[in-house]
Amino acid sequence: MTDTITTKADIQAQNINKKEQLIKKYSRRLVIVTGDKGGVGKSTFARGLVQTYIDAQQRFVGFDADISNSQLVRFYGEHCPIEPLNIFKNGNIDKFFDGLKKKIYPEPNQDGYKPKEESRFLLELPPQSRIILQRFIQGMDFLETAEADYDMRVTMVVVISRISDSVNQLINLHSFCGQRVDYLVVKNLFFGEEEEFTRYNKSREITEIMNEMEKDKSSFITITMPELIEHAYDYLDEKNMTFKQGMEQKDLPSVKGRVTSWLRTFKEQIKPAQEILGLDDVKIS
Repeated sequence: MTDTITTKADIQAQNINKKEQLIKKYSRRLVIVTGDKGGVGKSTFARGLVQTYIDAQQRFVGFDADISNSQLVRFYGEHCPIEPLNIFKNGNIDKFFDGLKKKIYPEPNQDGYKPKEESRFLLELPPQSRIILQRFIQGMDFLETAEADYDMRVTMVVVISRISDSVNQLINLHSFCGQRVDYLVVKNLFFGEEEEFTRYNKSREITEIMNEMEKDKSSFITITMPELIEHAYDYLDEKNMTFKQGMEQKDLPSVKGRVTSWLRTFKEQIKPAQEILGLDDVKIS
């Protein structure tokens, strides 16, 4: 009888398989793009993700809660389902939660037509909305109800700059969300090179959060978002163009090249987070 030798690689493969078996697969995903400070790049990330959904031909419903600077509605409202949402108006965020049920489990209309069930949702939050989000999550067991009733997992996308406030806001977000959500931290390279995010990179609290998430088999992923040169960004802003339109326009070849390169890099950067962005088994190109 021949003894079987178990190598280190075999053990690692077994551990990976065990971890994959422990990770629950959800039927639905709600991606919330947040970052309590204005100007960190939330809308730029959200627009990039919307363009990725469209290019990959993936159904989704978007909600733009940044009513003072509604970039999702302005750039993409005519191209895909984006709904404005004023979360500062009393009761609206409750209506949003109830409205998800109607989109997940739609009922036939008077003509007997039944809309398709939705499973992918994107919500961009405005600056200074952390308190509302915290009250919503804690006051109505939002995360637990979403999982139990909708089989839906929430992903918190936190776009950060290099300042301490970005790190502190992430730590605070984890204090009331814990391991009940997945996290995608996005270093916006508009603010500097990746290694220059020293407050985040060297934060003891962030390291502890990462370790807690790992033990709980939950996702905590850090990526970068490329900088889009100001000339190209301003052109899209002036013309209210989607990223796709910026790539197709023929007026300024430099803008076409910059936007094409930016979106290609953006898609490459989000690939490690495909699953928690609702892009499971989707080829991103």
